[in-house]
Amino acid sequence: MKRSKRRRVFIQKIRTGWISVLLVSLVSFAALAATIPEAGGSRLDQWAEAWMSGWKSDGMTGMFTILSYFGSTAAIAGMTLIAAAAVWIAQGWKRGVAILAGMAAAYLLNSLLKSAFERARPVAAWGIEADGASFPSGNAMLGFVMFGLIALTVILSARSGRAVKAGAAAAAVIFIGLMGLSRVYFHVHYISDILGGYAAGLATISLVMLVLQAAERRKGAAKR
Repeated sequence: MKRSKRRRVFIQKIRTGWISVLLVSLVSFAALAATIPEAGGSRLDQWAEAWMSGWKSDGMTGMFTILSYFGSTAAIAGMTLIAAAAVWIAQGWKRGVAILAGMAAAYLLNSLLKSAFERARPVAAWGIEADGASFPSGNAMLGFVMFGLIALTVILSARSGRAVKAGAAAAAVIFIGLMGLSRVYFHVHYISDILGGYAAGLATISLVMLVLQAAERRKGAAKR
């Protein structure tokens, strides 16, 4: 009885945590959206553009070009299918479907947000091609959701050791960060587009985790 009560309290704390993350991400996105000027970039955008311009070199250009390919819609779709299939086999269909559903929701939400804001891309773009509205960055948002959900799947798995969990978290942070920087490096996005994509991506992940938790809670109640 006590063990069951402790479990309920623990689950409630996790639910409260994800709700808090959802609220923070929504507030962050709203704050970023409020700073978007009618034309051009904000002071933060201009600072980031100048800062990244100082990074220009053949080596950096080569690295960020490769990363930009990983951030393309086709590459993200392919990696999503592979990851979802692997998770489906290793941890069951619900976890695999959660990744697919999360990515589908992120793609739809990003399309709606781009249509709503219709922000023009930076005029100084170079090196790679990009089209469509600028805010929020689809590459940043989809990459955040994909790598975030994969990392969470590993972290929440009872089969994963501490080193594996730490490695998954570190890899997700590095890939998400570098993919975002690659868009600013080539000036196809403002830094506020990237941060907006991260915030919207975090909100999407929060919703996915809340839905998963609700499904698992109903499953546990049905067994009792």
